[in-house]
Amino acid sequence: MKRFLIAMMVCCLFSFAPGCVFAESVDIYFGPEGGFSRDNHSRVLRFSDGSTKPATLANALMHRIDQLETGSTVKIAMYSMSDYQTLDFLLKAAADKQLNCKLLLCGVSTWSASSRERIAKTIEKADLAAKEAGKSFDFQLAAVTAEAMKRNGREHTLEDGTVIFGTMHEKFGIFYRPGNPVPHSCFNGSANISTTSDKVYAENRVFFNEQPAVARQFAEEFARLWNEYSEIVYGKWLPEKYIETSHVPGYVKIVFNSEPADELQLTRIDGELINLVHRVEASGSLDLAMFSLTRLELAEAILKSAERNPGARFRLMLDHAQLDDEDPLQSKLGPWLEQKAAELGIKNIQVRYRFRRNAYGFSSEDKKPILISYLSLFLHHKNIIVNDKEMAIGSYNWSNSAEFLNFENVMFFNAFYKDHQKVISSFKSEFETLWNSRMPAEITRPCKGMPQTVTLAEGKALHKQLLKTLEKEQNHKVLAALDREAFKTVAQIIADTGLSEQSVRQSIRALEANKFLVKWTKDDVEGYSQAD
Repeated sequence: MKRFLIAMMVCCLFSFAPGCVFAESVDIYFGPEGGFSRDNHSRVLRFSDGSTKPATLANALMHRIDQLETGSTVKIAMYSMSDYQTLDFLLKAAADKQLNCKLLLCGVSTWSASSRERIAKTIEKADLAAKEAGKSFDFQLAAVTAEAMKRNGREHTLEDGTVIFGTMHEKFGIFYRPGNPVPHSCFNGSANISTTSDKVYAENRVFFNEQPAVARQFAEEFARLWNEYSEIVYGKWLPEKYIETSHVPGYVKIVFNSEPADELQLTRIDGELINLVHRVEASGSLDLAMFSLTRLELAEAILKSAERNPGARFRLMLDHAQLDDEDPLQSKLGPWLEQKAAELGIKNIQVRYRFRRNAYGFSSEDKKPILISYLSLFLHHKNIIVNDKEMAIGSYNWSNSAEFLNFENVMFFNAFYKDHQKVISSFKSEFETLWNSRMPAEITRPCKGMPQTVTLAEGKALHKQLLKTLEKEQNHKVLAALDREAFKTVAQIIADTGLSEQSVRQSIRALEANKFLVKWTKDDVEGYSQAD
């Protein structure tokens, strides 16, 4: 009770707005390029220089930075960062507005080492330029380490003896006014600060404006991660002031699985989600958009809720990679859930998968055609909406790794509270657009980046058919000659592949029949491009 009263007092002291019990402003933005829903995609943002830009994930973050006062503080925790335009924007603001910045990245994965090194060099360059211009520059870069994760039991030994470590998989940021120890605004979601998140994948990022009750929850998490799990990469490491906070009713509740539940264990997220699944009403609904569904307890909760509520509607939209369940070690549960529902006579569950034909290619390492996961245009959301009134959204995939290895978060929205329904409805609009984007029967022009969904039966049949088509060497050579943005004539394809004209034309016919390619006319020239 004492912690609640303190949180309420801080909220009222620092919100700078009347009615502090209820949210003042929450906005959600989407990738790719503003989202697929017409309502979401058509929004614009006005910057301080008078310019307007589309309301994309990257522009929304730069817009928030653009609004900061001189001397403000920015703290960002990000699993991956590869959008250097946004980084440059932040570094320029750090110099011009004398911002105090802390950037915390995940340093566990070996693949991210070169990215962190490049980011550190970019910060150093900006630091030197600021000093030469006589400007102050205060920017620290740190990374969560594998050693720290191991120290806290976030490791797992695979059957072959390989030891893997959990990652800092969160993607949030917090903002402070000059001299004010309480943050006023923040953001969080599924999206990394990357070009692919902004322009290619289906993603989300939620901004909370003038909501210290929400921002303080992220400030507590940032301090915990920075103090207990990080090592400095650039700048001088200074500890964060750790202040324990609590969820304030009327605002979004955030659950972090890095937070100790007691002396022996960390907080669990799955229990909160299972409780939400069981709140589906008799004539209600559940809409799930999930990148990875591999945690059995969560899939079972959906089955039980659907069986208990035959009049409710359950729709699951999963990433392309989730329909291929041939490797049992990967525990992909979309197909399993559909099979179990059929066995139990449960008829109110529908599952669709985002699909892209040109996610298939020939792997020189495996020496066979495969689904190249990142080319499938990730459905990267981690979101569930129940009864159109409650929503959970964040960094947490429904997987064992998310629960027991990684550090993750989930935000809980409730339409009872001010501004929450707007965010729920905005995501629901995105969900409906994706759900209803069925694979077209005919393609006459390239439809790159357009969403397409299939059922399990459709997806399995296509999966097998497309892999078989690419088994023929000349077919995958021709397809490889047409990368994502290419437009090439037959003559150009012949020159690029070294194949005979007859072989190229045979392959083009096979690839067209399987809708890998589409023939169209560009600037009065007839040629070929990837169909999707």
